[in-house]
Amino acid sequence: MQLAGFNAPLTIGFVIDAIDGSFNGAVWLLVSFGVVCFIAFMTLKLDKENFMTEHPQTIPAVK
Repeated sequence: MQLAGFNAPLTIGFVIDAIDGSFNGAVWLLVSFGVVCFIAFMTLKLDKENFMTEHPQTIPAVK
C-alpha cells in the first residue's frame, strides 16, 4: 500500500502532463484501476464450508 501511495500521484501527474494538462486521462486511469480491482475482487472464492469448520459458532456462556 505504501508503494501504491507513492506511485499513484506520480503516475497521475505523468498522465496529466502527457495529455497537456487535461485531467480526463487521470480520471480514466483511476476508473480502469477500479475496474481491475473489482474484477479481481469478484474472482475471489470464499470456501464457506472450510470457513465454518475453522471458525465454529461461539456458544454464549449465559442464557
